[in-house]
Amino acid sequence: MHSPKEILLEECGNLQRVLDETLRFDYGIQGSQEFYDECQSRLAFIKSELLATADNDHQNLQKNGALLHLFADLLSRVERSSIEQYSWPFVDELKRIALPLCREATLAGDSTPPLFFVLSEAGTAAYAITPELQRPSCASRRIHTIRLPRTLKHFVLLHSILGHEVCHAMYRCSKHQAALKDILDRLLLPGSVLATPASAAAWVYAANAPVAVRQQYPFWQRQIGLTQANIWTKFSYPNWIEEILCDFVGILTFGPSFVAAESNVLYSLDPSGAGLGPLHPPPGCRINYLLNASRLLGFSTRQFADAGLSSSATELWMRLDGKRQVDPWFDLFSDQTIQNVTAALTNLLQPLPPALYQPPEESDLLLFTRQLADSVPPVGFRLDESKAVKCRSVDFRSILEAGWIAATKTSLPFSKLNRLCEQGILQQQAVAISLQPP
Repeated sequence: MHSPKEILLEECGNLQRVLDETLRFDYGIQGSQEFYDECQSRLAFIKSELLATADNDHQNLQKNGALLHLFADLLSRVERSSIEQYSWPFVDELKRIALPLCREATLAGDSTPPLFFVLSEAGTAAYAITPELQRPSCASRRIHTIRLPRTLKHFVLLHSILGHEVCHAMYRCSKHQAALKDILDRLLLPGSVLATPASAAAWVYAANAPVAVRQQYPFWQRQIGLTQANIWTKFSYPNWIEEILCDFVGILTFGPSFVAAESNVLYSLDPSGAGLGPLHPPPGCRINYLLNASRLLGFSTRQFADAGLSSSATELWMRLDGKRQVDPWFDLFSDQTIQNVTAALTNLLQPLPPALYQPPEESDLLLFTRQLADSVPPVGFRLDESKAVKCRSVDFRSILEAGWIAATKTSLPFSKLNRLCEQGILQQQAVAISLQPP
């Protein structure tokens, strides 16, 4: 018979073999070396701890066995990641936004970046970034998981919703967590119906709540015994509040394309917009404050000199505003609260480029929408005096915004429009490389 320690050391050998086999493959355009080094470091640490643990030290054997279990789970998730199954041009740009937001102090340095890998699975509801909640004692860097719907591989316009998910990882980062919580406690919640768990429960069960909301009370009461008195023992008040914060970070990092993506995805999952759930506030509330934020930030009121572009942009915002819930029950925050929150978050994001969305030049949006109308991937360029093509760097979020604007007028299928935008992002990355000094 083998002792627990011998079994755990045997498992270390098994995981080493899996690691060597798994990370021979590439899980991103940068390759696998960083993942391999981090995983090798974690496994070596656990093995050294086990070797130093006495056979009768049950507490430490159990602790290191738990670390091995977590490591095996991580390795299996990395193994299921494959660069062929997701839009790697979009993910590469997303990582450029996320890395500055998620750096934190470690033994390796005071601004250590995490690692990100991608899982492509399931459908529309799969969008997420799952952060390691705590950096394991055996780890030098956190490893976060970007989850994309397998069925929406090339739908980069919808992928803009990941601006929200980036905030979840940022919220777990020691460097920014205190500032984000301060914005929640000092600026977002005071004066709103969500100011306290008690006021939030009273709002959910208010007599003037929409019929579509009140119709859900019996269902949740039967399922989990939900009542106004115990709602926050069944549902998560902190999760609801964090989701709202992440929506505001999403609109500030991805701009109009985030509003368009979130409204389309959320209403595809809950067409009524009134759904109550343990982890998220009703989608109608979320879309309402995002539309109000779009107005206050000047996104939906922006004027363009070109009549065609102006018409298309106006049509986009009219369609989005059509998703607004007219019942005032869905309006959680005043304009002043939204302005205060977005201003504070802007100050937090500004020193962390390229996190903050910058409105595109009208000439870029005009060029890109015309290219898309001609079924051409949107790429930034101009003709010089000799008619030679001069390419230039353009932020990928400008391509996404142009894609949503173009969607209001084009006869192209939405799937093809997304593929053109994805190809434009890829070609723009090639342009950026070509413009680098030798």
